Amino acid sequence: MIKKVILTVRQRLKSKMAGDVIWTFAAQVLVLLSAFVLNKILSVRLDVDTFGEYNLVKRSVTVISFVMLAGTGIAVPRYMALYIGKNHILRAKAFVIASILLTIIAITVVCIAAAVFNTQLAALVAGRDDSILYATAVIYSIVLTASSFMYVYFRGKNSFKLYAISNTAIQLMLPVTALIIPQISTLSIFVWWTIATAALVLIFACYEYLKGGLQCNGHVTKDLLKQEFKITAKYSFPRLWGDFFLFAFQAFPLIFISKYYDYTSVSYYSVGITIITLATAFYSFLGLVLLPYVSECLAKGKIYDAIRKVNFFTVIYVATSLLVMGGFYFLMDFMIRLFFTEEYLPAADLARIMILSVLPQALYLLYRNPIDAVSVFPFNTIILGVTFGALVGVFYTVQSFEGLAWGYVGVAWMQGLAALGVWNWIKKNPKEKQNS
Repeated sequence: MIKKVILTVRQRLKSKMAGDVIWTFAAQVLVLLSAFVLNKILSVRLDVDTFGEYNLVKRSVTVISFVMLAGTGIAVPRYMALYIGKNHILRAKAFVIASILLTIIAITVVCIAAAVFNTQLAALVAGRDDSILYATAVIYSIVLTASSFMYVYFRGKNSFKLYAISNTAIQLMLPVTALIIPQISTLSIFVWWTIATAALVLIFACYEYLKGGLQCNGHVTKDLLKQEFKITAKYSFPRLWGDFFLFAFQAFPLIFISKYYDYTSVSYYSVGITIITLATAFYSFLGLVLLPYVSECLAKGKIYDAIRKVNFFTVIYVATSLLVMGGFYFLMDFMIRLFFTEEYLPAADLARIMILSVLPQALYLLYRNPIDAVSVFPFNTIILGVTFGALVGVFYTVQSFEGLAWGYVGVAWMQGLAALGVWNWIKKNPKEKQNS
């Protein structure tokens, strides 16, 4: 009996998904360490106000970047995995080209809007009217979009080794540059990151091109390209708003606080958000594997295998997130000293409240990718749109800084429970819910 169990475990560890999870997990550990080192370096090198300004720009840039990505961050790994699973390599190639065109269109539209409404948007992105910092943030957003597209391409191709290496290289570059910048400021940080990230993306793109990409020599016709463009646009556009709402959850609170409070308050709230991000980092990595994996199962008629794996991970996520919440709650002062400096200890009580959102966020991070893999209907966009609206409503209603933290937690629970409800509904009869 024991030998049989050991043999089963060995077989599963040798499976393609197990290898992908291991590579992704290893990359996520390094990314997490990189984020920890980066926060430590910047909290030491920057004063509290400048650290708040940096966090505001960083969160704003993330939102802009995912609007530029135009929802292809979900579409590319889903449809590439579907096409490759059915051995339709030429269609996969056409879909990638169509997605690149859609992303370029989105970048162009965002850049035009950024130029036309520069005065209004600069105050939101940077917290003040600084045209140079604002322009740098927009340019960095473009580079960040290119890196994100590269990641999802590798995921869709099932090249998780390349995904892990490229993601790790770019993330490790961030603290290195933050450490060596001679006269550090919010502007200099993003200038250096723009140059370094662009260089690394170019290196990996050239490597993939020289290696042959999808190994498809077939010619993509105009008709095929139009067909795939319609598919990616139909699937991606509704999810563009989902990406916007997802990352606005972290950016909006800082923009709101910078407007109605001050940069010191932004820094303290950023501590809570950063600790949540670090606490949930391990929960996000599995979703990176699940989206193409569930899509491939869908293509091969093995969707119930994917459902069983998601159910198994649900138990793990709930158990471990409860432990994480308890550990961070009781060790918050130590965590702040570890991740930041003693200057940020006044944020401890706020962070203890916000850490209660780890469990629902973990559940959402688990379910969002399988939901998008099975269903063309944009359930995640609706969930995120409703809960983001609730977050905005709460922020304009509460009268205290502590109330902003409780509002964040309450909305996080809405989000996690909504994703759980949708997944339970979909998995009862997934073949009727999906429409690929």
